[in-house]
Amino acid sequence: MTMKEQAKYILYDCGLLEELNKYGTPHIIGSYRMDMMAWNDLDIDIENEKMSLDKLYDLSQFIINRFHPTWYEAKEEIDSKNKTVWFQGFEALIENELWNVDLWFFDKNTIRLAEEYCDRIVRQVKELPESKEHIIQLKKKLIAHKLYSFDQYTSTDVYNAVLNQHIVDVENFLANYKKD
Repeated sequence: MTMKEQAKYILYDCGLLEELNKYGTPHIIGSYRMDMMAWNDLDIDIENEKMSLDKLYDLSQFIINRFHPTWYEAKEEIDSKNKTVWFQGFEALIENELWNVDLWFFDKNTIRLAEEYCDRIVRQVKELPESKEHIIQLKKKLIAHKLYSFDQYTSTDVYNAVLNQHIVDVENFLANYKKD
Protein backbone atom coordinates (compact mmCIF):
# COMPACT_ATOMS: atom_id res chain seq x y z
CA MET A 1 0.00 0.00 0.00
CA THR A 2 1.38 3.43 -0.94
CA MET A 3 1.68 6.21 1.59
CA LYS A 4 -1.28 8.00 0.01
CA GLU A 5 -3.39 4.82 0.17
CA GLN A 6 -2.49 4.44 3.85
CA ALA A 7 -3.49 8.06 4.42
CA LYS A 8 -6.83 7.42 2.69
CA TYR A 9 -7.33 4.43 4.98
CA ILE A 10 -6.90 6.71 8.02
CA LEU A 11 -9.11 9.42 6.59
CA TYR A 12 -11.95 7.25 5.31
CA ASP A 13 -11.82 3.69 6.64
CA CYS A 14 -10.89 4.73 10.18
CA GLY A 15 -13.54 7.47 10.06
CA LEU A 16 -11.34 10.47 10.81
CA LEU A 17 -12.88 12.73 8.14
CA GLU A 18 -16.40 11.70 9.07
CA GLU A 19 -15.70 12.55 12.71
CA LEU A 20 -14.05 15.88 11.84
CA ASN A 21 -17.15 16.91 9.88
CA LYS A 22 -18.96 17.07 13.24
CA TYR A 23 -16.67 19.92 14.29
CA GLY A 24 -16.40 21.96 11.11
CA THR A 25 -15.40 21.56 7.48
CA PRO A 26 -12.10 19.65 7.16
CA HIS A 27 -9.55 20.65 4.51
CA ILE A 28 -6.68 18.27 3.84
CA ILE A 29 -3.59 20.35 3.16
CA GLY A 30 0.16 19.82 2.97
CA SER A 31 1.93 16.99 1.22
CA TYR A 32 -1.20 14.86 0.88
CA ARG A 33 -3.02 17.64 -0.99
CA MET A 34 0.03 18.24 -3.18
CA ASP A 35 0.69 14.52 -3.73
CA MET A 36 4.26 14.84 -2.45
CA MET A 37 4.22 12.71 0.68
CA ALA A 38 7.68 11.76 1.95
CA TRP A 39 6.68 10.37 5.33
CA ASN A 40 3.59 9.24 7.22
CA ASP A 41 2.13 12.63 8.02
CA LEU A 42 -1.34 14.13 7.58
CA ASP A 43 -2.16 17.81 8.01
CA ILE A 44 -5.82 18.78 8.22
CA ASP A 45 -7.23 22.24 8.80
CA ILE A 46 -10.81 22.43 10.04
CA GLU A 47 -12.99 25.52 9.90
CA ASN A 48 -13.45 26.41 13.56
CA GLU A 49 -16.83 28.13 13.61
CA LYS A 50 -18.35 25.12 15.40
CA MET A 51 -15.40 24.36 17.69
CA SER A 52 -15.33 24.77 21.48
CA LEU A 53 -13.28 23.44 24.34
CA ASP A 54 -15.98 20.85 25.10
CA LYS A 55 -15.86 19.66 21.49
CA LEU A 56 -12.07 19.48 21.75
CA TYR A 57 -12.57 17.03 24.62
CA ASP A 58 -15.09 15.00 22.59
CA LEU A 59 -12.73 14.81 19.62
CA SER A 60 -9.90 13.87 21.97
CA GLN A 61 -11.95 10.93 23.19
CA PHE A 62 -12.61 9.79 19.60
CA ILE A 63 -8.90 9.99 18.71
CA ILE A 64 -7.81 8.14 21.84
CA ASN A 65 -10.41 5.39 21.42
CA ARG A 66 -9.97 4.96 17.66
CA PHE A 67 -6.21 5.40 17.21
CA HIS A 68 -4.68 4.63 20.64
CA PRO A 69 -1.95 7.25 20.13
CA THR A 70 1.59 6.79 21.39
CA TRP A 71 1.79 10.60 21.62
CA TYR A 72 -1.11 13.03 21.89
CA GLU A 73 -1.54 16.76 22.42
CA ALA A 74 -4.60 18.99 22.40
CA LYS A 75 -4.80 22.65 23.22
CA GLU A 76 -6.73 25.86 22.84
CA GLU A 77 -4.74 29.02 22.31
CA ILE A 78 -5.06 32.60 21.17
CA ASP A 79 -2.97 33.41 18.08
CA SER A 80 -1.10 36.64 17.27
CA LYS A 81 -4.29 38.10 15.68
CA ASN A 82 -6.25 37.46 18.88
CA LYS A 83 -8.19 34.58 17.30
CA THR A 84 -8.91 31.34 19.11
CA VAL A 85 -7.14 28.37 17.56
CA TRP A 86 -7.42 24.72 18.58
CA PHE A 87 -4.78 22.11 17.86
CA GLN A 88 -4.77 18.36 18.17
CA GLY A 89 -1.79 16.30 17.21
CA PHE A 90 -1.10 12.64 17.62
CA GLU A 91 1.17 9.82 16.61
CA ALA A 92 -0.21 6.32 16.35
CA LEU A 93 0.67 2.94 14.94
CA ILE A 94 -1.82 2.40 12.16
CA GLU A 95 -1.56 -0.83 10.16
CA ASN A 96 1.91 -1.32 11.78
CA GLU A 97 3.17 2.06 10.54
CA LEU A 98 3.81 5.10 12.74
CA TRP A 99 1.71 8.04 11.55
CA ASN A 100 1.68 11.69 12.62
CA VAL A 101 -1.61 13.58 12.31
CA ASP A 102 -1.95 17.32 12.95
CA LEU A 103 -5.39 18.90 13.21
CA TRP A 104 -5.67 22.68 13.29
CA PHE A 105 -8.94 24.55 13.75
CA PHE A 106 -8.65 27.88 11.91
CA ASP A 107 -10.89 30.52 10.39
CA LYS A 108 -11.86 30.16 6.70
CA ASN A 109 -9.41 32.81 5.51
CA THR A 110 -6.39 31.14 7.15
CA ILE A 111 -7.38 27.83 5.55
CA ARG A 112 -7.92 29.50 2.16
CA LEU A 113 -4.39 30.93 2.31
CA ALA A 114 -2.94 27.49 3.16
CA GLU A 115 -4.81 25.90 0.25
CA GLU A 116 -3.69 28.65 -2.12
CA TYR A 117 -0.08 28.09 -1.04
CA CYS A 118 -0.37 24.34 -1.69
CA ASP A 119 -2.00 24.94 -5.07
CA ARG A 120 0.73 27.44 -6.03
CA ILE A 121 3.41 24.83 -5.23
CA VAL A 122 1.56 22.25 -7.34
CA ARG A 123 1.44 24.67 -10.29
CA GLN A 124 5.18 25.34 -9.97
CA VAL A 125 5.91 21.60 -9.84
CA LYS A 126 3.85 21.04 -13.00
CA GLU A 127 6.10 23.54 -14.77
CA LEU A 128 9.18 21.59 -13.60
CA PRO A 129 7.98 17.95 -13.47
CA GLU A 130 11.32 16.58 -12.25
CA SER A 131 11.07 18.85 -9.20
CA LYS A 132 8.40 16.62 -7.62
CA GLU A 133 10.84 13.73 -7.19
CA HIS A 134 13.58 16.14 -6.05
CA ILE A 135 11.24 17.53 -3.37
CA ILE A 136 10.23 14.08 -2.11
CA GLN A 137 13.82 12.81 -2.04
CA LEU A 138 15.15 15.94 -0.32
CA LYS A 139 12.46 15.65 2.35
CA LYS A 140 13.32 11.96 2.86
CA LYS A 141 17.04 12.74 3.19
CA LEU A 142 16.40 15.53 5.70
CA ILE A 143 14.16 13.15 7.67
CA ALA A 144 16.91 10.52 7.61
CA HIS A 145 19.38 13.14 8.93
CA LYS A 146 16.82 14.15 11.61
CA LEU A 147 16.81 17.70 10.23
CA TYR A 148 13.16 17.84 9.12
CA SER A 149 11.12 19.40 11.89
CA PHE A 150 9.24 22.53 12.87
CA ASP A 151 12.32 24.13 14.44
CA GLN A 152 14.85 23.08 11.78
CA TYR A 153 13.94 22.64 8.12
CA THR A 154 10.33 22.42 7.00
CA SER A 155 8.45 21.58 3.83
CA THR A 156 8.40 25.27 2.97
CA ASP A 157 12.20 25.31 3.07
CA VAL A 158 12.34 22.30 0.74
CA TYR A 159 9.86 23.78 -1.75
CA ASN A 160 11.76 27.07 -1.76
CA ALA A 161 15.13 25.35 -2.17
CA VAL A 162 14.04 23.13 -5.07
CA LEU A 163 11.68 25.48 -6.90
CA ASN A 164 13.39 28.84 -6.38
CA GLN A 165 17.04 28.10 -5.59
CA HIS A 166 17.32 24.97 -7.79
CA ILE A 167 18.85 22.91 -4.99
CA VAL A 168 18.08 19.23 -5.53
CA ASP A 169 20.26 17.22 -3.14
CA VAL A 170 20.78 17.23 0.60
CA GLU A 171 24.50 18.04 0.51
CA ASN A 172 23.91 21.17 -1.59
CA PHE A 173 20.90 22.03 0.56
CA LEU A 174 22.88 21.87 3.80
CA ALA A 175 25.77 23.86 2.29
CA ASN A 176 23.88 26.52 0.34
CA TYR A 177 20.22 26.86 1.29
CA LYS A 178 19.29 30.35 2.44
CA LYS A 179 16.04 30.83 4.37
CA ASP A 180 13.99 33.83 3.29
